[in-house]
Amino acid sequence: MFLFTILIFIHELGHYLTAYFFKWKVNRIVLYPYGGCSYFEVDVNTSNLQEFFVLIMGPIFQIFFTYLMSFFLREIDYHFLFSASKILLIFNLFPIYPLDGGKLLFIVFNLIFPYFISLKITFYSSLIFYFFILILSLTRMNSIFWFLLLLSLFFRFWEEQKKGYYLYQKFLLERYMNEYQFQKNKIITSPYSMKKGYHHTFVVKKELIPEKEYLSKYFSLLNMS
Repeated sequence: MFLFTILIFIHELGHYLTAYFFKWKVNRIVLYPYGGCSYFEVDVNTSNLQEFFVLIMGPIFQIFFTYLMSFFLREIDYHFLFSASKILLIFNLFPIYPLDGGKLLFIVFNLIFPYFISLKITFYSSLIFYFFILILSLTRMNSIFWFLLLLSLFFRFWEEQKKGYYLYQKFLLERYMNEYQFQKNKIITSPYSMKKGYHHTFVVKKELIPEKEYLSKYFSLLNMS
């Protein structure tokens, strides 16, 4: 259990140090039965590339640490550490949000789809894959441990998906409040079509409206309602 806890710590340390390099603020690190989770105070509009590096350095730190321990641990201890690391790595790369695999999927979707659509697709695909894994574990593994592990993950997923609309509104508010230097431009007709990494021009009744002007009216109407 000590070695397993150290594995989780090293994994989260990879996320933390990379986030620190990009000057993200770490809110807290929480340990769950299936691993850990780092919470950062960072803009939703942070670049996909930064998010990718912060995400991928967790597994990389874990793999490097596991290899390094082969020089220090007894064979029987290293065999356990290697097995535990492999299981933790595979499980954490499942495409279920908020596991690293689910977050990676979200980054990929953001490269293709608008932010709001990416949120929806990520949550729905995570839910489908979750029940696929749950049914597989109940029919093949017959393990109460895996069932409790997946149950814990489901509550964590459900907690995250409830934040979907809040994340979308934060995405819009950041675009209204801050000045981002994006290289790409896109003409759209709805805020649901806004993409990360793009400046937007809205078409309203054949009139072109800059992004900030449109969002100013959007939040004014939101406050009135």
